[in-house]
Amino acid sequence: MINRIVVLPVLLLWALAVVAQETPVVVPEPPEKGAFFFEVTTQYLNFSQQDLNGSMVLGNVEQVFYIPRVKPSLGFGVGFGRRFRSGLWSISYLVSGHDVIFQGRDSTAVSRLLQLNSRTFLLKTWPLRIFAHFGLNFPWLKVRKNAADNHGKIFDATYLGVGANAGAGLLLPISSRMFFSGSLIYRFIGYLYAQGPKQGIDVTDLFDDRTGPRHRRYLRAPVFALELSLGYEL
Repeated sequence: MINRIVVLPVLLLWALAVVAQETPVVVPEPPEKGAFFFEVTTQYLNFSQQDLNGSMVLGNVEQVFYIPRVKPSLGFGVGFGRRFRSGLWSISYLVSGHDVIFQGRDSTAVSRLLQLNSRTFLLKTWPLRIFAHFGLNFPWLKVRKNAADNHGKIFDATYLGVGANAGAGLLLPISSRMFFSGSLIYRFIGYLYAQGPKQGIDVTDLFDDRTGPRHRRYLRAPVFALELSLGYEL
């Protein structure tokens, strides 16, 4: 895990080194109609243990889901967007692999996220741009060997949902076309739907501990993320 975490500051230091070595350039303001860009992103994710606590069990007579606790990890992604004088709009696809634990058992999971976001400039001090980050996300989390049918056979489980983003960050031009973006983001994710050995089901149609009262709400999963991106205007 230590080696993974080192990747984030290395990317930042690399970008700053490039800035220091390049001849200063005058970066023109994007035209009002906007300039399209492509970006690659690395992120560090830390899932809260609000409902994903590793001890909750949801199920019915046909299937049971062992809600995992998801450990922090690194992720990567790609995105595409449009830059204006007032900020950026983009859509990105992010993937991260995680170790998880549930009912005292270790396993692994893959978190995928489709993210729509805006980065609105608040301060424009040369060469930095300070921005506020807002957006929506559509997550799905696949956990290995995390569900069982009524015969006790083990299956993978997938949880799907929706969420919202809020945060802040900075944008640093590297050249006339390339820029670096760093964001601290709080994502509030709600997993609404679970897929396992049987037909997928709404989480609120499952029962606590399989035979207890009906589970009346979605699975709350707040996430803190650090995103570092390199963008290139087309």
